[in-house]
Amino acid sequence: MTKTVFTVKEGRIVRIEVNGHTGYAAEGEDILCAAISAVLQGAVLGVMEVAKARVEYQTDARKGSMRFALMEEEDQQVLHDAEVILRSALVATRDIAEGYSQFVKVEVKEL
Repeated sequence: MTKTVFTVKEGRIVRIEVNGHTGYAAEGEDILCAAISAVLQGAVLGVMEVAKARVEYQTDARKGSMRFALMEEEDQQVLHDAEVILRSALVATRDIAEGYSQFVKVEVKEL
């Protein structure tokens, strides 16, 4: 099972943590894991390259984990752009989880 936790602070997504492989198919053939990875890694790249936000970012493919944290930011445009990207990732990840609930769990928690 893959568990994804989106952490929200003051109405904005500030962290994403992903843990575990979905177990939907064999390693290298798991299209569900690939879909989640593509959505979330694409969002992280968007936040870094398009929104130009400062982030902390780590992955461990062997463990099936990813940790992303948005650094403190004062530029409101950067915050807005990052939030749009991260909310889109949340919507997409939730949509995947709705169709594959025995393999994917999504949680949103407030700080």
